[in-house]
Amino acid sequence: MSDDAAWETDDHLRGVIDEYMGAFEPDPAETVGLRERILDIVREDLARGPSTRLSTPRGNPFTIATAAVRTIVRDAVDAVDGIRGRSVSLTPAGEPEGTAAEVEVTVAMRAGIAFAPTAEVIRESVAAALIEQLGIPATTIDITVEDVYEAEETEDG
Repeated sequence: MSDDAAWETDDHLRGVIDEYMGAFEPDPAETVGLRERILDIVREDLARGPSTRLSTPRGNPFTIATAAVRTIVRDAVDAVDGIRGRSVSLTPAGEPEGTAAEVEVTVAMRAGIAFAPTAEVIRESVAAALIEQLGIPATTIDITVEDVYEAEETEDG
């Protein structure tokens, strides 16, 4: 983000905070540094991009870049023969929230592959990756086939 864009974002956020703070009479002792704390949170989110909030099995929260979560799932999908991951959506689930995940993935599938047994392999691959890399189980893994592709001919065939 450019410096000008950052200043514009900060100015806009300051205006929103001022408007909100003007709507009630806060206790000054409770709001010391509130504006700067809000701006710091927003700046962190802008710097690292969207994030997904999850929790360890003991309920300790952690945040991971949404792009990293999508990469973990997409790599697990791509590891299945004849399947290529497209879009990935992960929604925190479980109790406390974030100790599990609901996953939706769209895939492209090579022509001639039986979907039902392959879907189970995809689910197993994604579930294992989530446990191994994030320490959280998947409560659901929904798969939508978005495209079918023909296998490329090799020089031998």
